[in-house]
Amino acid sequence: MRNSSDPSIHRQRESRLIEHVERLLNDDRLRIDTTSGRRAVATLRRDVRKEDREVDLKRMMGDMGIPDRQLQARMPLGQQLAVTLSRTAFLIFKKVVGELKVVCLSPRRELLEGKSPQPLSQQDVKQAMTELVGDTSRSPATIVLMSTCGFDLAARELVDRRADRTLILVEPNDAGGWTVTGPTQIKALADLFDPEVDTDKRKRIREAIDQSRADLLSGGVSAAKIAASTKLPLQLIEEELKSYAKDANAGDCLVARRLEGNIVLFREGTAPPSAMRPGASMPFIDRVRSLFARKGDNEKKISLLSERRATLGVQRDRAFEEMGVLETRETEMRQQFKDTTNTTTKRRVTSQLVQLRKDLERRQQLLGMLNQQINVVSTHLHNLELVQQGQVAQLPSSEDLAADAAAAEEVLAELQANNEVAGSVGNIAGTGLSEEEQALYEELEREAAGSKTPQAPIATPAMPARQPAVSQRQSEAVKPPPIPTNRDRGEAEAS
Repeated sequence: MRNSSDPSIHRQRESRLIEHVERLLNDDRLRIDTTSGRRAVATLRRDVRKEDREVDLKRMMGDMGIPDRQLQARMPLGQQLAVTLSRTAFLIFKKVVGELKVVCLSPRRELLEGKSPQPLSQQDVKQAMTELVGDTSRSPATIVLMSTCGFDLAARELVDRRADRTLILVEPNDAGGWTVTGPTQIKALADLFDPEVDTDKRKRIREAIDQSRADLLSGGVSAAKIAASTKLPLQLIEEELKSYAKDANAGDCLVARRLEGNIVLFREGTAPPSAMRPGASMPFIDRVRSLFARKGDNEKKISLLSERRATLGVQRDRAFEEMGVLETRETEMRQQFKDTTNTTTKRRVTSQLVQLRKDLERRQQLLGMLNQQINVVSTHLHNLELVQQGQVAQLPSSEDLAADAAAAEEVLAELQANNEVAGSVGNIAGTGLSEEEQALYEELEREAAGSKTPQAPIATPAMPARQPAVSQRQSEAVKPPPIPTNRDRGEAEAS
């Protein structure tokens, strides 16, 4: 937005204009007033001086008690560019024939205070002309004043072209571009000081079209609507709409035609181009048959209905704009009725409001009818597109579907049988070891498992002094007999 409170945005705007003018000095189209009439700046000797008012900015920040270096680095500097044009006289003398001055104005005090700046007034422009431009009576001067926060309506009235001075105003607009105000007789010259080049303008137009693509589904995008949102020349927008339709994808079927006195971009159906041109990919004999059979009428109907829907959409947009004007007028008259104390004036306002409401009701009825017509046309168009899409798809018949299904079942059955055979072969191959090999394999597996399992250490009791080893039979021979118990004694006595 042009009234942004961010100082860096205003600084960027200053730099952009100065850089644009520096490039413009080498352009043959830049022809300004001189003592010898309008001459191209590129053909004259140029003395270029760049200045700024950074010292004044530091003084202002000191007076306001804002010693902030980071803020100072973001603030606009009030850049200026002075170009003195001269010609050689008598081979050695220079004669000044004209001058070009570019002065950037920024609301630095408001930006330092963090406020949202307001557009410069007529008094601000006059003061800048007196303080910054100075006397230009020596030779014709072309003065370009740029305000980073814009000008009000009264300030724009100061643009003029006199014998000694030409004033042009440059300002950013809310659409993201620039507005250049200059005398009507030198409009071509004033347009040259627009920092936004044609490439950036066309890019903004395409972005606006992309944002309005929803309107293509129910109507169209008009050049007047894009011009209102981008604030760009209507002729440039019309050219870009035609180029956009030409560069669109084949499936979009976009066309740009003049409807209701305005270029409108709309969709001419949804079928691909091969379907929109009947017979384009058909043999010659089929093409002749289709002509005699009067085939291809759906394409013509779709084209006609799409154009009709776009036309109705333009009429509906115009009706909405008229209703907006009437509603604004009604609000003003209501306020006028509240502010006045005269009975006669109140009666007159009341009578006007009654007629205004009737006009609003008529516009509402017109909108209702237009909406119904658009609904009918859209429904008919949708049905034709469905029929056409079905014809273009060339779907198989029921007999072909049944035959293909049977063939697919046979293939699946054969594949299942082959899978079963492959599984049985795999199981046989898995048991290919002999009994001896299988026994050795299991033994090796046990040893590998035993070596991998860690064994806990076994606690051994203290061993007595070493004795000679005795065999098992000798130990049994020297083993003492068991001691008889009481039970054993009783059994022996009884026997």
